[in-house]
Amino acid sequence: MSDAAPSVKKRNAFTAVEIVAQIDQVRDWLVAGERPNAIRRLSAELWGLSTRTAEQRMHDARTAMVRDITGIDRQQFAAQLIEAASEIQKAAQDTRQLSNALGALRLQSEILGITGRNA
Repeated sequence: MSDAAPSVKKRNAFTAVEIVAQIDQVRDWLVAGERPNAIRRLSAELWGLSTRTAEQRMHDARTAMVRDITGIDRQQFAAQLIEAASEIQKAAQDTRQLSNALGALRLQSEILGITGRNA
């Protein structure tokens, strides 16, 4: 007998819910910076996916990311960024990390287009 770990059996069909979960996981891997070859390997190990199917999951994940971005209103997104930068600024000031607080202020001014360099 071999001491090697048992391999995942390749499946021919997945339910729609399983496919969506796989695409979401692949999306998380892409956002985390995983390389395509690592995603193909992980997909084979976890779900028994072929290279071609793993490539399709990556394509579907990227398509979903683009679809999400194109649906965002520019003003709403700018407001979200400013709010996040404000939270960072407050936390930085509370912990006396003043260079980080200045960075958050600079980011807010860039988002709003008031960097002072336009004069």
